[in-house]
Amino acid sequence: MKYSLLLTLTAIVFLSSGCASIVSGTDQKMTFNSEPDEAVVTVSGRVLGKTPITVDVDRDSNQSITFEKEGYKTYTAQLSTTTNPWFFGNIVFGGLLGSTTDGVSGAIHEYSPDQYFVTLTPDTPTGLSTSKPRQIKEIVIAFSSELRHQLASGGGEKVDVILGLLDIDESEKATTTKALNQLALNNQNDLELANTIIDVYDVD
Repeated sequence: MKYSLLLTLTAIVFLSSGCASIVSGTDQKMTFNSEPDEAVVTVSGRVLGKTPITVDVDRDSNQSITFEKEGYKTYTAQLSTTTNPWFFGNIVFGGLLGSTTDGVSGAIHEYSPDQYFVTLTPDTPTGLSTSKPRQIKEIVIAFSSELRHQLASGGGEKVDVILGLLDIDESEKATTTKALNQLALNNQNDLELANTIIDVYDVD
């Protein structure tokens, strides 16, 4: 009898706390990156630190995120959220009481994606960077799919821009395009690809 009573009390505490709150918690680990790095990340007025950074962020809806760095335009957006799958566990196991608890605590919200990568725009009249490494990073990251497709097919407008920044002679464009395509195949991460191109061709 005492054992049954203990189980009942334990179940009540568990359900009243909310499944999502117990299993997932009321916060979520988020990773923020930017190009360039050292950008200050702020979520709903709370400064989290400078990129790259991985921190716990309270689950809540309608939270704004801001990336700021001197010399670049401020980037502001809304954190995307989805419903935490454990919330549905509350409806099955906890009924209305459990689901209401999670709604209040914020555990119902789950950020998606849990990683944010932002390319900041230089605060110049043209909005373009003046350094070649920076321009290469901007093109590779902003036009990733198009650039990779053009490299695979042997050339294109974006490839020509990269070749121009690398100061490649007309006679060497075909060979260099093939070499760049191989680098693209070996580097699926866009930032890593950009950095590899800069290093291999000694761009400064």
